[in-house]
Amino acid sequence: MIKKILFLCLGLGWIIPGRGQCDFPLPPANTCQNAPLLCDLDGYCSNNGNAQNSGTPNAFCGIVENNNWIAFIAGSVSFELEIIVFNCNQSSGLQAQFFATNDCQNFTAVSNCLDPVIGSANITASGLTIGETYYLMMDGKGGDVCDYEYNLISGDILSPAEAIIESLDYLCEGSEIILDGSASGSGTGLSYEWSTQNGEIIGDPGEPLVSTSTPGTYQLLVIDEGGCRDSVAVNLVSSPLPQVQIAEPEILDCLSNTSISLLGNETSGMAPVSYEWSTQDGNIISGTNTPMPLVDAPGLYTLIITNDVSGCTGEAEVEVLASLETPVANAGLDQEINCLNFTVMLDGSGSSNGNTFTYLWTTVDGNLISGANTRQAMADRPGTYTLLVTNTFNGCTDEDQVQVIDNPAEPENALLRLRNPCFGTSFGSIVVDSVLGGTPSYLFAIDSSAWTAQNSFTDLFPGTYQLKIQDATGCEWDTTLLIVSQPELLIDLGEDEEIQLGCALELEVQINFPPEQIDTIIWTPEQNCPGCFIQIDTLLNTQAYSVQVIDKNGCTKTDRKVVSVRKERLVYIPNVFSPNGDGFNDIFRVYIGKGVKKVKNFSLFNRWGAVLYEARDFYPDQSTSWDGRMNGQESPNGIYVYYFEIEFIDGHTELYRGDVLLIR
Repeated sequence: MIKKILFLCLGLGWIIPGRGQCDFPLPPANTCQNAPLLCDLDGYCSNNGNAQNSGTPNAFCGIVENNNWIAFIAGSVSFELEIIVFNCNQSSGLQAQFFATNDCQNFTAVSNCLDPVIGSANITASGLTIGETYYLMMDGKGGDVCDYEYNLISGDILSPAEAIIESLDYLCEGSEIILDGSASGSGTGLSYEWSTQNGEIIGDPGEPLVSTSTPGTYQLLVIDEGGCRDSVAVNLVSSPLPQVQIAEPEILDCLSNTSISLLGNETSGMAPVSYEWSTQDGNIISGTNTPMPLVDAPGLYTLIITNDVSGCTGEAEVEVLASLETPVANAGLDQEINCLNFTVMLDGSGSSNGNTFTYLWTTVDGNLISGANTRQAMADRPGTYTLLVTNTFNGCTDEDQVQVIDNPAEPENALLRLRNPCFGTSFGSIVVDSVLGGTPSYLFAIDSSAWTAQNSFTDLFPGTYQLKIQDATGCEWDTTLLIVSQPELLIDLGEDEEIQLGCALELEVQINFPPEQIDTIIWTPEQNCPGCFIQIDTLLNTQAYSVQVIDKNGCTKTDRKVVSVRKERLVYIPNVFSPNGDGFNDIFRVYIGKGVKKVKNFSLFNRWGAVLYEARDFYPDQSTSWDGRMNGQESPNGIYVYYFEIEFIDGHTELYRGDVLLIR
């Protein structure tokens, strides 16, 4: 709800001759936020001489120069006030208007606007809400400074010091009650004064809260900082407490008294009264607000009876006892019917034992063959079995269930890996990769060996073996297996050989098994085609080769071969040539065979040592040769000296010097 405030522009004054004390009880303020809350405007007088411009309200009819504010609480829906203005400095008078606001920022006009008042004029506010606060603002027209006085023509103003005592009528016998006046007033700087003629005040009478344990009449006087006051009185009458009685309850058990009723009464004949039962550790099924609640758990129960007129209460407690010793039913562990056990014992030996207990085994989907009324029964079918244990003393029971499952699974087959031993060895093996059927985990044995969790058997000689598999329930499966010796694996790399430097070497391993039976081929040194039967290599030096062949059964064979390198330097340099253009022997060049890497230097000189031709770092062919010319001119017939520096693929460098005869 929006709070409405009425604003009035007032000047600050002191004593106006012929009118007595002004600014009483409080002077007006220069801002809306600080406006004093007055309880009486009739005869109020002041002056705006010390006022300043605090801003023009958005709903004001004029322009503010030096405004004053006061506030009051509306006691009627309309309000008429005569404003008398005199002793003005400029004879311009004062402006005045009432406003409502909830934040002193946004204003709503609730009256006519006096613009200005010279002498006297009436201002009327309407549409007011009783109990809401409004503000009146007055301002000097054009900055005029005047004395002013109010006369209330009609309407009421509420005191901000309204005295309120929280509603009380009765003082319960033997109790102390709080007298609460903290809800009093809406003004500031409130003071409190408690008094009584026939009672007794406990606490400081000048505080809003006091207490008493004595019946009587108590008065509260409230005064605010503006001198507004109000008083209120309350008459406290002593009221006796209800007398509560609870009958002795029955004892809870598991037979006829699974729930019982409690009985509570008010024994003094007080009426009307109401009932309220409660418990911290028991349980109320129904009737919490009746004299006879229904409960089903032991514990402490409290009954509070309240006088519906005075509100005074009395209470009593009663303890509900129980004989609820529940027996223990323990049907034991779940059981399994399997290939070894066609019947099982249902073991309830962990249940309560003694002459006061009875036992009953039942099943809907299984079959009991004996012992249905004992702690241990026999069954021969899968299903759910229930053991009910009863305490015959109090009728309390407990039950537990056990499951009997049918495990028809037993080992039926197995996925096996047989490794027959290589020729001339005893490295055969049997490996069980997985078992088909049965209940894990499994044990394994061959022939008469002990059971083991190891699923492989190694170092087996050729022969017949009986493999046995046993599952977790003891069910077994066996099979007969034959381990035979593998044919001998034979390989051959051929005889040792010799090749010329630079010639390609072809290595081929001959194997007596078809390729699909070969698993791995390992060459040493490692070749460009790992796993290939044939390898191509180029040697620089003598090299020993070995190859290891592994077949699909893991059998291995190794062979070795030594290849020697013959390092003949295959270089031919002619000693005569005839560059006559007949197409035969027209150029001088070097001729090479296998093993040459390049010609590092080729130089040709005449008899006086002049260089006629020179080439470096080339692979010899017809494009790198001397055609018998120098600078385009034919050289004369005669002897010429040559120099060749040739590098071979094994890194060796050879120098060749000599002469050649040129004949045209």
